[in-house]
Amino acid sequence: MADHTLPPAGTVIVGMTGSGKSELAYRYLSKSQVACRFIFDDLGRAATRLGITPARTEAQCIAALASRWVLFNPHTMFAGDTRNAFRWFCQWCYNVSKGGPGKKLLLIDEVWQWQNNQQIPRELALCTQTGREENLETVLATQLPHKINASITGQSTEIIIFRTDEDLATARAVELAKGLTTKEEVENLPLGSFVAVNRISRGVLRGLVF
Repeated sequence: MADHTLPPAGTVIVGMTGSGKSELAYRYLSKSQVACRFIFDDLGRAATRLGITPARTEAQCIAALASRWVLFNPHTMFAGDTRNAFRWFCQWCYNVSKGGPGKKLLLIDEVWQWQNNQQIPRELALCTQTGREENLETVLATQLPHKINASITGQSTEIIIFRTDEDLATARAVELAKGLTTKEEVENLPLGSFVAVNRISRGVLRGLVF
């Protein structure tokens, strides 16, 4: 049964290429004790990095649930149509999460590609805004936090900031941290270092991944 008392659950990881954001995202998924991990892997990077054979059909997605890792490469089912593939996968993850207990994680890299500041796909909104009711947590990684719809960032409980290389990205990251870091700190973070902010408890953790 869905737990409607849970707070919004979601993590946004911000950082420039090579800053450590992807490394942290994969570590978080790998080390978390969860019922399943879902990754939309249209470029095949997650499959290569994790050494996991991607699922290319719905039947393969279902079979992969037993391994607790579902990496969906859309190019067989949705040749040349990654936008609809993304929407399908979000809906599929949400439906699967409704069907069983336990926490699930959905990783979407460079989420800005699939939505904009004016609108988001209904299927993505299901995951980010009501996924918590089915114990589905989103993990969104991006270089461009200023291009993420406010309805998504508003549901995120954790903001993890690595060094950014755009003024707009830095300003938005600091804004999301709600006064718990500064522009100067973010601009001077060494590669591999981060500031993590819990937007509910207002707790701050500073650390590094390499």
